[in-house]
Amino acid sequence: MLNIYTKALGLIVAICASFILSIGLGSVSIPLHDVLANIMTFLQTGTLPQDIVSTILWEVRVPRTLFAMLCGIGLSLCGLVLQTVTRNDLADPYILGVSSGAGFGAVGTLIYGWLAFMTPYDQSVGAFVGAALSMLAVVLLSGKQNNITRLVLVGIGISALFSALTMVMIYAAPHENQVRSAMFWLLGSFSGIQWSAIPITSITVIGTFLILFFLHHDLDILLLGHTEAQYLGLPIKRIQLTIILVTSICISVLVAHAGIIGFIGLITPHLARFLIGPKHKSLLVFTSLISALLMIWADVVARSAFRPEELPIGVLTSIVGAPLFIWIVCRHQRGGSSC
Repeated sequence: MLNIYTKALGLIVAICASFILSIGLGSVSIPLHDVLANIMTFLQTGTLPQDIVSTILWEVRVPRTLFAMLCGIGLSLCGLVLQTVTRNDLADPYILGVSSGAGFGAVGTLIYGWLAFMTPYDQSVGAFVGAALSMLAVVLLSGKQNNITRLVLVGIGISALFSALTMVMIYAAPHENQVRSAMFWLLGSFSGIQWSAIPITSITVIGTFLILFFLHHDLDILLLGHTEAQYLGLPIKRIQLTIILVTSICISVLVAHAGIIGFIGLITPHLARFLIGPKHKSLLVFTSLISALLMIWADVVARSAFRPEELPIGVLTSIVGAPLFIWIVCRHQRGGSSC
């Protein structure tokens, strides 16, 4: 059996190699030797060649790939802690309606100018308000019985409600170009990502990771069950509110920039548990590494499969994630244990 450090090193090497390979792939393919030459020139001189290849790599592909990695990490960390806090293998920002709520708030600012006085942060703030409202609605309506089926059904209902309200806003949009922009954005896309999106996203995702890592021992105790955790003196309400706040902020920033990307927060935690077990100190790290690797290649497929057209990344993750969601549901129906 490979030890945990060997597995982590293997994933880091795979991420680095994938990053270099991926930035050469897309609607315009760039040979690997040109990619490596550009990287070496930058590392040696600190400057970039003034040519079209360098522009495509450093102004389009690199920030897009970095954001894809950060987006995957953020969504997967949120999915992991939601699964832990709810003790539900089916929990995910998309399934529980958090992403749909964020999308509602962001579309409202995009089309109708809500919170315009907060520009350029209006879309992120709108997404945060929508995400927080949907998350609170799910928590309040699911009750205190810790009923997994009720929680998932309430989440699906809240997701459907906010999705419907979003469609109403788009239908009533005064300009056709706003409708096209909103519809493509809702499907999830990294096509408009620029370097300006990287700082706020990096701060948000890294901050989310550090907060959750600080709580890793409490998250382990929550796996025992809420009753047992209370007997051990764990402040469950405070931890739940912290998780709601942290995940809402993280998801709102990601949704505001990339739209709704479903199921990545469901898939990756299960893969990480299969690889290293349920302890959150390692699970948080491996969830981050696996999600970064998956999102690199998901983005490559999205921008390469139908070139020169681009497949929305949210459509691709749903195609892969929906069958896994059905499989997990079937396992629960058969009384299977958590991964």
